[in-house]
Amino acid sequence: MHFETKRDILNAHIKIIFDSLIPYSTKLSVMDGSDFFYIDEQNISFVYLVKSGHFLVKDLSAGMSIKTVSAPYIFGMAQVLYPEKMGLLAIEHISDGVIYRLESQRAIEIISKKQCWSSLAHFLAFQVGFLSSRYYDISHRSSYLVIKSLLLEMNNEPDEIIQNYSIEKYISERCYLGRSGIMKILSDLRKGGYIEIKRGRLIKINKLPEKY
Repeated sequence: MHFETKRDILNAHIKIIFDSLIPYSTKLSVMDGSDFFYIDEQNISFVYLVKSGHFLVKDLSAGMSIKTVSAPYIFGMAQVLYPEKMGLLAIEHISDGVIYRLESQRAIEIISKKQCWSSLAHFLAFQVGFLSSRYYDISHRSSYLVIKSLLLEMNNEPDEIIQNYSIEKYISERCYLGRSGIMKILSDLRKGGYIEIKRGRLIKINKLPEKY
């Protein structure tokens, strides 16, 4: 017997949106390190549909990485619906993948016509939940708890991300902690046997202490 997980339900809603939007979208050519922007030079905003691969969402105005996402995923819908201007956001391609793009206004028209608002609401709720959790994890907490949260997040990333990112780079791109402080805590965790590191890469998390 198969029991649907929350991720199964989310993916089913994403598929409904994909099936509605991809026929009207343009397939993009991507290379490792390619950047795609939510808004172009003509101030036209876009929605991106990630069919396969892994991508990194970056806040260029803050100089931070927000989240690594894997297919299936949708970028840009919240930016279309939010009435205020958001920061300068971009998507960086970090592994083999397929991505589609269409203008945001066109995407909204199609979603309205095909009555996909319920599926879009489920997806946006997922995004809000993640961002709320991330904000809680990195604000008003000790340096150790921030690093602990990001270590656990990294440990759940796809193998391509874990193998190609140093732990220090992964953490420093996602918070405002200084490199020396990050390295000191990582060194102490390694010496205590709580994590295993080889050439700067995360090999294994054994058990992270509650306090540092």
